[in-house]
Amino acid sequence: MKKPSKTTKSKSNSKIISIKGIMLAFLLSFAIPFLCMFCLNNYLFCEDKLESGYSVCGVDLSGLTTDEASEKLTSLLYADKDFVLTLNYGKRSWQFRGEDFEVHSNIHHLLNQLKNLRGGSIREKAKILKKIKTMGFDNSVAINYVLLDIDKKIEQIAQEIEIPAVNSVATYNKEKKKFEISAEKSGKVLNKDKLYSDISSRLQNLDNNPIEILLEDTPAKIKAEDVQKNLKKQSHFATNYATSNSARKTNISKAVDSLCGLEILPGETFSFNDTIGKRTLSAGYKEANIIKDGTFVKGVGGGICQVSTTLYNALLLANISVTEAHKHSLPVSYVSAGLDAMVSWGSADLKFVNTTNSPIYIVGNADGKTLTFEIYGNTNPENLTIKTKSKILKSIPPQADKIIPDVDGKYADKIMFKGEYLRIKKAKAGYEAVTSLEYYKDDKLIKTKQLRHATYESQSGVLVEGCDNLPEGMTLPKQNVQ
Repeated sequence: MKKPSKTTKSKSNSKIISIKGIMLAFLLSFAIPFLCMFCLNNYLFCEDKLESGYSVCGVDLSGLTTDEASEKLTSLLYADKDFVLTLNYGKRSWQFRGEDFEVHSNIHHLLNQLKNLRGGSIREKAKILKKIKTMGFDNSVAINYVLLDIDKKIEQIAQEIEIPAVNSVATYNKEKKKFEISAEKSGKVLNKDKLYSDISSRLQNLDNNPIEILLEDTPAKIKAEDVQKNLKKQSHFATNYATSNSARKTNISKAVDSLCGLEILPGETFSFNDTIGKRTLSAGYKEANIIKDGTFVKGVGGGICQVSTTLYNALLLANISVTEAHKHSLPVSYVSAGLDAMVSWGSADLKFVNTTNSPIYIVGNADGKTLTFEIYGNTNPENLTIKTKSKILKSIPPQADKIIPDVDGKYADKIMFKGEYLRIKKAKAGYEAVTSLEYYKDDKLIKTKQLRHATYESQSGVLVEGCDNLPEGMTLPKQNVQ
């Protein structure tokens, strides 16, 4: 039979040291703080020894001085007793021995603190005592001095056996066009206070009997009735896009689909650009008219600004404070002056923060003619009636027409000769406008909030002119180009 190797002996010795370390840490967290209190009490009454019949953890300290009591408690380090911690839950079991814990002790520091109690003022003594007491009077803190990192092991067990409660949530069903509210479910959580108390009892008695872990029911924080209560229609706003071409309609439909049913939780920030994503051909967006540098040009994603503008107005009417919104450089036809919200990837966004205590939901619909947004939540608890108001302060006259020669003959069926003109774009006036929100209670205006004081540039008209020279002897009829 093989003799035990030095390594085996070393492990055995390490186990004994570990057990002794546990006892030492136990003294640190339970015995010494109690001793400190009685020591201070005796100093205050100018007594040198502990009163008769006083004991700590079953150790009789009657008539001993502080040094003698500390020495007697420290001698417990040599008690050679094994300790096993077994935790059971149902058919599952977890077992820990002394060597499973890294022992940490600062007993020398505490003993010096005890000595410091002999001198100084009452206030100084009380300050030291408070410091010592707080190290051992909370079960979980104390046990972690004895079994270092036991809280991490308990947390791991909790993750394995706890059943989290499930909150009720609202989900918008796009096909059925209605909200569906799920039922809440209770969960199970570990009773850590009782577990720490049971572990403390086992440690003090060096009792190896298993501990049965107790799970307690925990209710869901959000119930179905709470969700229903806060799921109120707060606003409705619509714009018309029936005359848009198919590409523009495709872009609007795609963007609305990305927004419909969106939930913004309390404290969350909504970003139009982040939600819709970059408008590219590969993402399914098409080319349509956009405003760029003060003029209408072809661009990928044309029509998206009508989506952001419609949503912007729905948010305003729902009493939601918009944190970022931008106007166009030119007036748009689908909303009153000053109530537009231009968006552009990487430069201009539409944002708001949910500052309420419940979710905010966006519901949108685009049927090819009308673009609609509705806001649901509890954003207007006072049930105020909110209206937008746009007032044009002055009109800015249209700019002079631009004349473009029809060099490609695109309009040859209508114009041919120099001096013949065809209008392809009407000149438009610009505006200086101020917009505001009006708040009504019982049909009475109670306050007004200015939103924007904006200027929109006027636009020049565009005429196309024929390129051919007029034949000799031919006279053009007088033109009245509208």
